Amino acid sequence: MKVQNGSIFRPENDFYRTAGILLLIAALQFFMAINLAETQFPGYSSTTDTLSHLGGAIPPIEPSATIFNVSVILLGVLSLASVYLILKSGGCRLFSSCLAISAVGAVGVGLFPSYTGSFHMFFAILTFIFGSLTVLFSYRLGLNIPMVIVSIFTGFTSLTIIISALLWGLNNPIIIYLGLGGAERFVVYPILFYLLAMGGYLTSRGEDWVRIRFTRGYF
Repeated sequence: MKVQNGSIFRPENDFYRTAGILLLIAALQFFMAINLAETQFPGYSSTTDTLSHLGGAIPPIEPSATIFNVSVILLGVLSLASVYLILKSGGCRLFSSCLAISAVGAVGVGLFPSYTGSFHMFFAILTFIFGSLTVLFSYRLGLNIPMVIVSIFTGFTSLTIIISALLWGLNNPIIIYLGLGGAERFVVYPILFYLLAMGGYLTSRGEDWVRIRFTRGYF
């Protein structure tokens, strides 16, 4: 069986620019929606309250709940659309699979708010873990060295907090120091900001963005 080791440049099917625009819109609208939802949630604390609390408080706080849940679903849907375009253009399947799973998780977070309990937790963990892996494996798209360095830094920042929570629970020193809401933001925001950067990168590079193929690659 032939395994695709990295991205393959297919100039006849080049949809990377469109995929980058979708990622840029997806991340930007979600970041803005978070900030808007926080302003509409009386007494909300970014230190003690999670992002999901914006859309899953009991009783739901409106319009905060609708803003957050619709936005996170849109984040997932637009990311899935970008995955389709990246794969159609010859993009790496490992990266695309991680982004697709994370996107499905984001849709699940919106459809099953935090008051649904285990369903929400499952989709949230799915989003966090595969979101950080998406960032780490993005080098396989043929990005330049500065973007690869940024991906390593942001990806491991998110992954470190995720691993600490899985190994030592919510009472580990990182979460105690940052607060539950603060620690979650150090998981979500690096992923979100990197998607913004990568969306801009793919959008601006256009047709010549992957002259270096990772079947020969950097590493």
